[in-house]
Amino acid sequence: MGVSDGLFSRLCCLLPLCKLVPMIYLRNISDDELFSAQLELLMQHGRVASMSANLIGALAVMALLWPYYETLELLLWGFAILSLLLLRSLHMSSALAERRFVSRPKRLFWHLVIGSALTGLVWSGMFIATSGQLPVALQYMVLLIIVMIAAISLAVMVVIREYFLAFVFSALWPIAWWSLLHFWDQPQNLLLGFLLLGVTGLLVAASNGIHETFRRMLSLSWQQETMSRELGQITNSLRDKNRQLQEARRQLTDLANIDELTGLGNRRLVNQVLRDEVSRARRTGAWLSVILIDVDYFKKYNDSYGHSAGDDVLREVGNLMRQASARAGEVVARYGGEEFIVVLPGAQLHDAIRTAERVKGLIHDAAIPHRDSEITDQITVSQGVFSLQPDGEIDPGLIVDRADAALYRAKREGRNTICVA
Repeated sequence: MGVSDGLFSRLCCLLPLCKLVPMIYLRNISDDELFSAQLELLMQHGRVASMSANLIGALAVMALLWPYYETLELLLWGFAILSLLLLRSLHMSSALAERRFVSRPKRLFWHLVIGSALTGLVWSGMFIATSGQLPVALQYMVLLIIVMIAAISLAVMVVIREYFLAFVFSALWPIAWWSLLHFWDQPQNLLLGFLLLGVTGLLVAASNGIHETFRRMLSLSWQQETMSRELGQITNSLRDKNRQLQEARRQLTDLANIDELTGLGNRRLVNQVLRDEVSRARRTGAWLSVILIDVDYFKKYNDSYGHSAGDDVLREVGNLMRQASARAGEVVARYGGEEFIVVLPGAQLHDAIRTAERVKGLIHDAAIPHRDSEITDQITVSQGVFSLQPDGEIDPGLIVDRADAALYRAKREGRNTICVA
């Protein structure tokens, strides 16, 4: 019962898995998880692109302004913006390593927005400071570089819209209003101011649509990844449960084919083995032998020593029979009560008789006391042997009946003997 209960418990463990599969389709990403995922995506993939665009723009501007400014001034400006870019990059790296986008997302968000705004202010401040000292064409080139940086950043920074807008409004918005306020200095400043306001508006409008698309894609990607991970976990769990089920099935099969008392095969196993071996012998022309064994005066032993001692005798006889059948394929089973059977595939009559003699000798050497035996003072067995070479359909029950007839004759002739059918 203990083994059967254990198998039943294992089978019951499989039932909850049926409820898991539908659940994986009901999970949606929360706003906090989505926000953290946006921060992570921005720092992982947007950092290199946006920093590279700013770095290339800074080098291009330094090259353009080289003839018009002192080398020290240019180097100081370049050092300032490069230092700012480096600090921002290091800050993002440490935030990724420490997973601050999960532990402190709001604080990290404001740090990123302030860093983006400072970078934009460096660009707008540089343009306003140099506009009065540069030719108009050169001013336009510097402004074009700033606009291009903003446009390039749109694709990588807009995953956090506020991060992108901080750069746009700090880089382009001051230049636009400065141009409008100084329209009398240069006739084109008025047009330039309105044009920059329009470009800023277009970038803001574009950022709204792209940002929402990013959010939907990120949410879908997260759900698919979560679904895939949970499906993988369920697959692994099902694989483990399948292994357990196969093991439980094997144990159930063993329980159905094994005698609980002796650990030998039972009658069900013998019938199956005989069917298989008869078919095999008929195909190959091989011999098949069966030995049916009965413990002599076993009822008297039980009456004298008790059923517990009788069970011990049956177990001991079973162990001795195992020792007597040494070849692969031979099956030893308890056929019922005090009767045992040995199936010997490929064994002719003389081989079967030799095995029966070995069983008799082992039991004699074991010298299990039996004071109520009518033959001797120890346990003995009677054996019936039947051998055949099947040439057609033969009922396994007929083979056992022939061996049983030989066994019955062995009992009639005084027991503790071997008879052949």
